[in-house]
Order: sequence, then structure tokens, then C-alpha cells
Amino acid sequence: MPSTPLFEIPPEVDLDTLAALLPEPLHLGEGGDRRLTRTWLDSFDWRLYRAGGLLEEVQEPAGRLLRWRDFKSGDLLAWEEVPGRPQRAADIPAGPVAEEVAPALGVRVLLPQVEVQVEQRLVRVLDDEEKTVLRLELEQARYLAPHGHAKGELAPRLRLVPVKGYQKELERVARRFAGDWPEPRATQMEEALTALGRAPGDYSSKLDIALDPGMRADEAAKAIHLYLLRILEANLEGTRADLDPEFLHDLRVAIRRTRSALTQIKGVFPPTVVENFKGRFAWVQQVTGPVRDLDVYLLDLPGYREGLPDLLRPGLAPLETFLARHHAEEQAVMARKLASPHFRKLLKDWRAFLEAPVPDVPDPEAPKAALPVAEVASARIWRMYRRVLREGRAISDDSPAEALHELRKSCKKLRYLMEFFLALYAAEEVRPLVKQVKVLLDDLGAFQDLEVQARSLSGFAGRMVEEKTADTTTLLSLGALIGGLWHRQAKARRRFQRTFADFDSAANGKRFRHLFRA
Repeated sequence: MPSTPLFEIPPEVDLDTLAALLPEPLHLGEGGDRRLTRTWLDSFDWRLYRAGGLLEEVQEPAGRLLRWRDFKSGDLLAWEEVPGRPQRAADIPAGPVAEEVAPALGVRVLLPQVEVQVEQRLVRVLDDEEKTVLRLELEQARYLAPHGHAKGELAPRLRLVPVKGYQKELERVARRFAGDWPEPRATQMEEALTALGRAPGDYSSKLDIALDPGMRADEAAKAIHLYLLRILEANLEGTRADLDPEFLHDLRVAIRRTRSALTQIKGVFPPTVVENFKGRFAWVQQVTGPVRDLDVYLLDLPGYREGLPDLLRPGLAPLETFLARHHAEEQAVMARKLASPHFRKLLKDWRAFLEAPVPDVPDPEAPKAALPVAEVASARIWRMYRRVLREGRAISDDSPAEALHELRKSCKKLRYLMEFFLALYAAEEVRPLVKQVKVLLDDLGAFQDLEVQARSLSGFAGRMVEEKTADTTTLLSLGALIGGLWHRQAKARRRFQRTFADFDSAANGKRFRHLFRA
């Protein structure tokens, strides 16, 4: 039994009904009424919900509370009084709620997912000595639309709030009520979201594209691109407003996947279409690149400080100021371009192409358009896998860094292809292979990112000298930091050799051949 039993009750239930159901000698005492507003907060991608919790903000005349509940049981695990609505984990006062929220939320901003207005009738349950043994909360709630307009009624609920030392009375009343009324099938948050046509966790950047092996390849490709376009559009507002860096990250990944799908799912669209949209999306990648780069450096600053001796850590303060100032400048430029007619036309043209029916007679310049998608996908994945092997086997200790960079590009193409077409293969067979490619990409990414960071920080040092914002301590700190990055890059290169050997195993090759070569 939950620690605070909850029931879904008919609208006509009143205090007389409750009194008649109470086991003797229990009876109702005086109570009162109150109004409150519940708002459920989470990140755009539902990180708290996916971690198994619900963060509930309760506003009432007495003040504002944050409540952290277990999603499955609904049990209240922690609560905290707050002066205002927090936007980030750092805004929550130190305590048990912050300890639960911060690790799951990370850098993301808290957003109101849904809001309900609640009218509660509070009633005490008394024994034959007129002692309070239980409290009842009878409530009626209305869910609100995003702009605050009431939209409709939610099912009335009755919560039993225990009083210390009277567990038996709680259980007796709960058993009696359970004979007439069910437990709610969903949380109040879920019920409100459902009424608004939504669901918890209704956004994720992960690919989950429904495909059938017999679909035409051009139809499947359009389904993939439409899925990516929805991710891109979902992140536009947060990117332009700079709510948190993950909006831009997800938007850029969607663009990168779009460009990869255009060029790697070959022969399904006419070349004129591919070249047109490939170039136009490349422009978006260029427009968003500077802000994302600065996001990464600002996010990495705490790690940079940790890697320096205590004496040099203060020297990074001017770097943080430099990065923040340039980030604000680049953000303004990017936001303006992402609101431009040029960009809006790109999205309109792209959606029009994707939503147009595939032609009965494919374009002669798209020879694979009408082939079954499973055939096209397997052939392309197998070919890209062979390229990764060829490029990886050619890398030695003397190979230039560019060779590893090219291999990383091929690995990304392989990963994207496998993720696009996951639905065509048995999950227990294909997912371990995708995971192996990700591990290889992690090492290659670390190798390239450390090099890029070292070179960029060197460039920042030069610009700060020109702007006269770097003193000797800052230059010494940057020098030490850059040296550490080059050292870590050398370690990443050695680690890559082991990771690639695992990927290039005979057993792995057999799995790829079984899934894709046949």
C-alpha cells in the first residue's frame, strides 16, 4: 500500500458519502478549503522523468514548495521551500531536492511541462476520543493550456494523508474506500498531458523510426528525414533564445544527420535535390558552428580548472569573460539568421519535398528509389563498414592526424546509417554493433577534440593579447592547459589502437556479415 493512498472518485462524491463509508467509530471532523497550483518541471528532453522522478512545484498563499516524488509510487521523497521558480539545478537551495535533481538535470534548464489549478477540501478523520487519526484531501483540478487558459476538468481525487501513530486506521479506511474506487491509472501530470495531446517523455533526440523492410527506399528515406526535421524544429525556439546549450546541440546533430542521410542513402533522390538541400543545410551548420564551439569551451571550463595547479586556476577567469562576451555576440548573430526568411524558406521547401508523395515512376536519376529499403540499407551499411576497416587498418603510429580525422568521419557515417535503419534488424543483434561503433567514435572524437581545443585556446590567447585582456598569469595558465591537452591527445591515440583492434575482430566481422552482407 502506498504511504499516502490515492483514489480516483466520481464527481458526485461529497462529504456525506465519505462519512457513510468510514468504519465505526471513525467520523469526520472540521476541515477547510484551499487553492493551489501544481506545475511539473523538467528539462525539454525529460531528464528527471527518465531518471524516475517528478519535480512538482506547488504554489499556495503560504508560499512555494518543490516536491520530489518517485514516479512509479508517487511517494514524496523530499521537499524544499523556494522563493521563486528555479530555472536550473543551481537555483534550488542546497538540500535533498537539489541532490536528486542536479545529477539528472545537468546543464539543462527547467521548463514548465504542464500546470493544473487545484481546489482542495481538507477534512480530519476523528476517532471516538475526537483525536485526529487521518486527514483526507478531496480535490478537483483543471489543466491549463500552455498560455494559461483553463481547458478542462480532471478526474476528482481523494488522498489519504497519514497521521503518525495511526497506521492501522489508515489501512482500515484505505481498504474500505478501495472497495468502491480505483487507484488512478495515471499520475495527475500524465492525465493533464494526455488531455493536451502530450505524454511524459514525448521528446527525445534518439532515433526511433518505424520502417518496414519492404518499403520503397525513397519512401523510407523521406520518413527518416521527416523524423530529423521534427527534431530540428522542436529545438529551434530554445536555440534562438539560448535557454541551454543542449537545444543547439540537438539541432546541430539533426542537421548533421540530415546531411549524412542525403549523401549516404544513395540513389533514392534525384541528384539535383540532394545537391540543393545538402548545400543549404551546410549553410545552417556554418551559421550555428561558432556558438556551439564556444558552448563547449564554457562547459569545459570547470574541467580545465581542475586540471591546473591551484596557483594557476585564477588565471582562467579572464578566459571565461572572453568566452562569455564572444558567445553573446555570436548568439545574437545566429539567432538573427535562424529567424531569417532565408532559413524559413529552407524549412518550408524541405518539408514540402518530404511530404510530397513518392512518384509512381521513379526518376531515372534515382535508380534505387523503388527498391526495398532493406536491400538498399544493408548494401550501404556493409560498404561503409568495409571502408572503416580499410581506413583503420591503414593507420599506423606514423600516420598523420588527418588519417584519424577521416576515419572518424567514416565511423560517423556508419553509425548514422545503422541508427537510421535500426527497425529493419533484430535489436539484440544490431544494437551491440552500434555500441561498438560508438566506442570507437568516442576515442576518435577525443583525439580530434583535444587537438581542436589546444589549437583554439592558443588562438584565444593571441586574441586576448591583442585585446589586452590577458595578463601574465592568464597566459601561463593557458600554456599549461594547452600542454595538458596535447598530452591527453597522445594518450587518446594509444587508446584508439586497442579500441580499433576490438572492432576489427573476426567475431565482429562475422556479425556484420551476417546482418548486412547477406
